[in-house]
Amino acid sequence: MDRASGSIAHPPYFDGNNYSAWKAKMKSFLWSLDEHVWSIVVHGFPKPTKKIGKGDEETTILKAREEWTTAEVTHSTNNQKGLNALFTAVSSDQFEYISGCDTSKEAWDILQVTHEGTDTVKGAKLQMHTLQFETLMMDENETFSEFYAKLCVIVNACSSLGEKIPEDRVVKKILRSLPQRFQPKITAIEEIRDLNTLKVQ
Repeated sequence: MDRASGSIAHPPYFDGNNYSAWKAKMKSFLWSLDEHVWSIVVHGFPKPTKKIGKGDEETTILKAREEWTTAEVTHSTNNQKGLNALFTAVSSDQFEYISGCDTSKEAWDILQVTHEGTDTVKGAKLQMHTLQFETLMMDENETFSEFYAKLCVIVNACSSLGEKIPEDRVVKKILRSLPQRFQPKITAIEEIRDLNTLKVQ
């Protein structure tokens, strides 16, 4: 199998190109390892601590490894599985960004900010894609497959930025965007189908 595609044993490869596609594949791969691995990547692995002292002298310190509970050991193992998968998945150039990380969440977040930007940047990108979605129209000399492929790229881009466009909205967008030659089919669909439940097929 192509290294870039990944496999059950190897995570999808990322060399800095097409981050949104890799992110979706990597999420699926991490989940396939164990749903708790993905949970640790998203929510993080706080290092186990304990309190010592009393009253005003009470303080919190890190636990020694041998003091960890079974649950804490499991969380640590899942963190290492996630971190190993991320380290293995990226090129040497991308590894430089995350080589100093000791949690999978930190590595994931660094790659995300590096390639998607901060929340402000992501918001600007989402606004741009939303505008593209609203203004996209099918050209007279364009096939439906070509138009639908362009629409899917925009929908998937929005989804990767955290904004999933409902399928009924996509259906309505398609019907609004088709040229005049499709009007008889559009009219027939609108007369016999509920557009709120109609699916793209």
